[in-house]
Amino acid sequence: MIRWEETFVEKLVSNEMINAKEADLYKFGIECLALKTVHCISYLCIAACFRMVPELIVIGCTLIPLRRSAGGYHAKTKMGCYIFSCCYIAIILFVSKAEIDQVLLWGAFALSDAVIFFKSPVDNENKRLDREEVVHFRRKARYLLILANAGCLALTAVHFYYMGNLIRYGVLAAAFLLVLS
Repeated sequence: MIRWEETFVEKLVSNEMINAKEADLYKFGIECLALKTVHCISYLCIAACFRMVPELIVIGCTLIPLRRSAGGYHAKTKMGCYIFSCCYIAIILFVSKAEIDQVLLWGAFALSDAVIFFKSPVDNENKRLDREEVVHFRRKARYLLILANAGCLALTAVHFYYMGNLIRYGVLAAAFLLVLS
């Protein structure tokens, strides 16, 4: 069976829009884009079921950049990744809906800060990090962590506790993925 991305890339090559030598790279990029799109649509559907789309966006704005810089658990297959990610998003949204004692939440947040600060970045078998990349991603993860902490503290100071909690859940989710790796 011919996959749609192969057909699309063949059209790009035949119309001389891309070089034939770059076809595999374009196929990979298009496949990644399609998978990310399916993931995002699925996450939005899960959040819609929970009636928590705005919450997903706030948590995602914290979790995604931290995850990209800090690394963490990766499933071995694309389907495993999809299932794990959807379940993980559902769990994060479920937990963020629960009434959790603020002292406990702040304690978990401090512990998560320490995990990300000291353990990141974590590479995986698909992408080994060289020394320069480790320095780059560690610096970036720490910068993002400081930014998330500042945002959380500022929101709490002006009594936007719920928004601050959502940022904390994003940090906790990123730290948990580091612990799983």
